Amino acid sequence: DEDVTGQIGARFKAQSRLWNYNTVVNHRLDELASILIEAEDGVDESVVPEDPTPLEAERLWRLQAQENVLERLERGGLLAPPGEVDDVLNTVVNNLLVTNQIDLDVACRVMLTTPLETFSIGQAIVISRGLIDVLPDEAALAAVLADELAHIVLGHRTETMYAFSDQMIFDDAEMLSRLRLRYTSEEIEQASRKAVEMLGASPYKDKLHSASLFLKALREHAPIYPNLIEGNLGNELATAEELIRLSAIAEQGPELDEQRLDQIAALPLGSRVKLDPWTNRISLIEAKPVALRTSRDKLEFQVTPFMPRLQRLKSVSDAELSAESR
Repeated sequence: DEDVTGQIGARFKAQSRLWNYNTVVNHRLDELASILIEAEDGVDESVVPEDPTPLEAERLWRLQAQENVLERLERGGLLAPPGEVDDVLNTVVNNLLVTNQIDLDVACRVMLTTPLETFSIGQAIVISRGLIDVLPDEAALAAVLADELAHIVLGHRTETMYAFSDQMIFDDAEMLSRLRLRYTSEEIEQASRKAVEMLGASPYKDKLHSASLFLKALREHAPIYPNLIEGNLGNELATAEELIRLSAIAEQGPELDEQRLDQIAALPLGSRVKLDPWTNRISLIEAKPVALRTSRDKLEFQVTPFMPRLQRLKSVSDAELSAESR
């Protein structure tokens, strides 16, 4: 970059965020070590559950792998507890499912890391906090979620070895190296075609110009931010050379013009999601939009200074704390 004196040199910007200070994560096996008092009226055993069919058993086995992975990620501090951001993501996915007449129960979760990535396991879609931050609008979010939803609809493989609980026994520091939830290049290509098909029948079909601009901006900036575009667990959207996913969407829409102030292709990091470092809970940022003065104000994919908003700590009653820890 060139400074005010005309000298050219490297400019470095960084931001370190720490979290997972004081989290309480319930383990599904906690009930084996806790004291439970049964009700006086006993348990109604009049309805006898049926034995699962082979197909049901296969689906339950995939669901077991999904639950094990999500629980381990949350216990290790990489996955946010369910909250309001998940509700927004689930609404977008539900719009895609309903308009395409797909009968699936798909849930979304948010990974607390910054690299731009998504992955799916079982019938759960996980998207990184950094990717949510930089997406310009709901239509662009729908395009990214549709691409991951397509893997689920097409029945692409789930790593069922994670259904064995002993596969989750490792240190938190080894999590990124032990878990691999990526698809093959052939599966990615199939999912991209299916995603375009689903988006064409969705409420977002006439708003995909923002998704196209986002993907073009990502392709333009990818060589500058190699660590930002490289996924930790799942599939990244692009490499330094090309777009890996949704390239057909990128070819649609208007041309990218960095000088146009009315063309917002991507947002800076930290634009959407606010993280509570004590509880790992996330919420949407409440901020008024700021008018752009020059094209430099776009700050696409960039790190900006961290300016916390101080507020008084709300008192929490013992009853609320007890209910939250259950």
